[in-house]
Amino acid sequence: MLNTPSSGSHEPYLADGTPLAALIDHDRREVAQRLFSDPEIYQWELKNIWAKSWIIVGHESEIPNPGDFVTRRIAEDPVIVTRRPDGSIDCVLNVCPHRGALVCREEAGNSPVFRCIYHGWIFNTDGSFRGAPFKEEMYPEGMDAKRLSLPKARVGIFGGIIFANWDESAPSLDDYLGDYKFYLNLIFNRTANGVEVLGPPQRFVINANWKTASEQFGGDAYHAGQLHRSLGALTGGSPNNPRDWQLHAPKVSTANGHNIICFDLGDMFRAMTGGKELSSMEKLHMLPPAGLPPEMLPEMLQRFSEEELELLATTPPSNGGMFPNAGVWSMYNPMYNGMPAPFLSFRTYVPIGPDKFEFYMWVLVAKGASEEYRDLMRRSTSFMQGAAGFIEGDDAEVWPGQTSAARGYVTRQQTLKYWAMTGDTKPESWPGEGQVHVGFSRDDPQWNWWKVYFDRLEAKV
Repeated sequence: MLNTPSSGSHEPYLADGTPLAALIDHDRREVAQRLFSDPEIYQWELKNIWAKSWIIVGHESEIPNPGDFVTRRIAEDPVIVTRRPDGSIDCVLNVCPHRGALVCREEAGNSPVFRCIYHGWIFNTDGSFRGAPFKEEMYPEGMDAKRLSLPKARVGIFGGIIFANWDESAPSLDDYLGDYKFYLNLIFNRTANGVEVLGPPQRFVINANWKTASEQFGGDAYHAGQLHRSLGALTGGSPNNPRDWQLHAPKVSTANGHNIICFDLGDMFRAMTGGKELSSMEKLHMLPPAGLPPEMLPEMLQRFSEEELELLATTPPSNGGMFPNAGVWSMYNPMYNGMPAPFLSFRTYVPIGPDKFEFYMWVLVAKGASEEYRDLMRRSTSFMQGAAGFIEGDDAEVWPGQTSAARGYVTRQQTLKYWAMTGDTKPESWPGEGQVHVGFSRDDPQWNWWKVYFDRLEAKV
């Protein structure tokens, strides 16, 4: 139950009298550990974060034709994402207004209408009410069809990624992404046709709070050399060498809680050339950005400025999170044969309660790439990031423990520490916006994520 004290204060309180604001200590940069398990806090999240934020629900290449649809969830609200006859995209609540049954029970398909199996009510792909069996006999005085339509979320698209938002008063997707658009553009808009998905997303359920994954993907490079030692055994990376784990790579924080780590490719190129120094153009020809086959590189070179191409060649946007629950990957890692292979993906962490979330992971490639290159992208991305990949297998061992421990009485009184800060040290030559943290990987982006989280949780924005 969500409680507000009767004293006239509008500050939100939990049932035990704890103000939501007391769950974060801005001076010490600490966050209450109970956030990883508390069911009451989860209800606040559903109301103030999930119902008011721009949430990824898919990619437009999943529904290329009129009538195509996929079913997804915005937190625990089921939705249908559909392609209209005019080519536009809708996202409607997948709940029949008659008796609350699921309207569409398939995960994907093509249909001109949606029919609820419970009583046969029918809806158009835009969610509008179309008809019902024995309508005149059941409702001889008529029906208010507008009240019977499926609630519709706002829809926005960037780089082919479909976002939805229930809140009509929320800022536009363009404003919500803000400075982060610069980095997304370098990943998903490298050619005129952009990228497309390689099949449906991989999906699996993890018994953990959604924030354990989102917070980690909020810029935590510090864990890589320790948790992912199995990957280090494959790549030759030592847990004692920060350079092997991109711990000196520039990290970017933006105002709405988004972030990205820009991997330094210097060591990789030196290893591939025996120490020979290369120009930016030579680097791009040797290793085009992940997901872009070499034959399509000329098209990318025409789309970006000299400064943007320099960033893509030296410290490209590689690994980051979009508030509240999404992440992007665009990088190279060695395959089983030791050769660098590209992988490009985005993922979301969709809660199914305070202690469980569903992991979605889409594999992407430049639209128009050859079948050979598409197959490489499928294999390399799954090898690293799939349900049995080197990376996700490690992470999925940690997140459930964080969640179960936070249910303990003593643990609930403890805090998560974000003491290590670099500050904004953006180089003058940096072409993108946002705060840039240059130096050893610290807590700046994750702390920024938590500050935005609490602003949303307390409905300050």
